[in-house]
Formats: sequence, structure tokens, C-alpha cells
Amino acid sequence: MAKADKKNKKIVQSEKCIGCGICYSVCPVNAKLMKKDDFDPETAELAIRIIDGMAIISDEVCIRCGACSKICPVESLTIVELEAATA
Repeated sequence: MAKADKKNKKIVQSEKCIGCGICYSVCPVNAKLMKKDDFDPETAELAIRIIDGMAIISDEVCIRCGACSKICPVESLTIVELEAATA
């Protein structure tokens, strides 16, 4: 069921992002990876990266928990429910 939930949600980012990195630091996927002894931020499959002053979300890695959207000081990140496709 968790995979279905993930498919029905998306993190949407506005252009308000200031690149503060708070989302990067609270992301549970990133936090788990950072605890490893061999952690390398250049090669790790992170859910959020800060690149050129903007948060970049990896849709493949993100678990869509919403931690980033709850903590964002400028409300740049929002988790949205996607409408189910109807036949």
C-alpha cells in the first residue's frame, strides 16, 4: 500500500526556494544515507539535493513523506495528492 500512496503523491516546488538546505537536512532518506560510514554526497542517491541555490527533488528516490514541505521556511515545497486515473 505504501507504493500506491507514493504514486498518488508528488512534491511540487515553486520558484520561492532560497536554497537554505533545511529540506535536505530533514529528509529521512538523506538522513539515513548520511549515517553510513562511506557516505559521499557526490555519489549518493539522495532524495533532495541543493544545486545552484535550489532544492532539486529526485522523484525516483523521494518517499513523499512531506517532511520537507512542512519545514520549508518559504513554503516552496508542497506535497499534493494526484487524482486517480478514471477509465
